[in-house]
Order: sequence, then structure tokens, then C-alpha cells
Amino acid sequence: MSKYATYNKKNYPVNIRRDKFRLKSKEHESGFKELIDLGGNIHPDIFIKEVTLDEIELLFELKYKIIYKGKEYDTFSIGELVIDRGEITIFSSDYEDYESNGFIKVEQFVFQKKVIIDEIDAIVEFIEPILEFNKFPKERKVIPRNQIEIYFSQF
Repeated sequence: MSKYATYNKKNYPVNIRRDKFRLKSKEHESGFKELIDLGGNIHPDIFIKEVTLDEIELLFELKYKIIYKGKEYDTFSIGELVIDRGEITIFSSDYEDYESNGFIKVEQFVFQKKVIIDEIDAIVEFIEPILEFNKFPKERKVIPRNQIEIYFSQF
């Protein structure tokens, strides 16, 4: 689960501290500056911009489920690490998945399986508005198998 802000009709990862909203980008965009960390190190591949709540169009959490063999499963996240490895870990509390679908037991009532991305049926993306935007409707979008590669290219 990750937090995002829509700013100037574009979605950015956002870090929220008190009343400050720090947007993050991999590209140098107008008003964004190179990240300088607490140790004084400059990161030429990460750009940030602080904005006010009034400048933000939407704040939301992005969550995912994976459809595998016709059934929806939970996953921790989808991001660069998942894309680089070419596989995703899915979770279940259904003992039948353990018995017949090749899941391994992690702890009582928790089973997991690593699945190659090409084997999943679809990704389900959930956008859940947060904070002052929590009255906005939640969105659910299914990304079918033939569009997953395009979807991942956005990361």
C-alpha cells in the first residue's frame, strides 16, 4: 500500500508529515529539486517538491489484488522490485490453496506462493481516497493480462 497525490493531473508518490506534502518524481519537472538527504547527499535521480493541501487534487492509497487462476489474492505491493524479479508473491488464508494450488504455509492460516507475472490473469488496482478526500468514491480497475506489461512500464 502506497500513498499518492494527484497534482497538476499527474500522480506522484507522496510523503505526508504534519501539514507538509512532499511529492517525489524520477524526472526533473518544473518546481522539483534534487533530493538532499539528511546526510547531505544529493540524489540526482530523485526529485521532490513540497506542496500544500490546496494544491493537491486528490490524496489516495493505492492497493492491489492479483487474479490468479480466476481467484483474487492479496499481495504486499507492486513496484520496481516485483518487476525486476518477474514474479509476485500472493497470499491466501484458504487451506484449499495450500492443498491444491501449491501455496506454502507461512504461519497458521497464512499461505503464500510466488507466481511468475506472466501466469497471473489480471491485476486489480484499488484507489482509496484519504484524509480530506475520503468522501470521494473508491475506484476499482482491472488490468487484464495483455495490458500488464504496459501497466508495469509506468513504474
